[in-house]
Amino acid sequence: MTGTFPPGVQAGIAKITGTDGPAATNQEAPGAAGGGAQGQEAVSYTAQTGLIKYAPMMTPPGTKITAKVAKARYPTSSVPIAKTFLPTPKQTTTMTASLTNVPASSRPFQAPAASMPQDDMQKFLHRWRD
Repeated sequence: MTGTFPPGVQAGIAKITGTDGPAATNQEAPGAAGGGAQGQEAVSYTAQTGLIKYAPMMTPPGTKITAKVAKARYPTSSVPIAKTFLPTPKQTTTMTASLTNVPASSRPFQAPAASMPQDDMQKFLHRWRD
């Protein structure tokens, strides 16, 4: 390719001193990295007030089943049954911390490819198969 840049572009190129780019910015959600919940996620879900409630990141499943008997993860709580109409809830949504761990490898989830037809009649029938 041949050609030249206009003088304004050449002057701009001459002023460039480095190509490092801007400083890095942390784009992770609050409380998502490592050392436990931070910010709103550190407050118990039932103790939060306001239009948005924040829930901690879901615990990833284990790789092996070691328990012989299932036991409750959290203790049961008494829930009073409403005897009258309850007020309209003020909460509009629940925000959950993003999943930050990525598995190193996993099995392929797509089905194996169907066998390809070999002769012309199979190709014709294969085309019209539902």
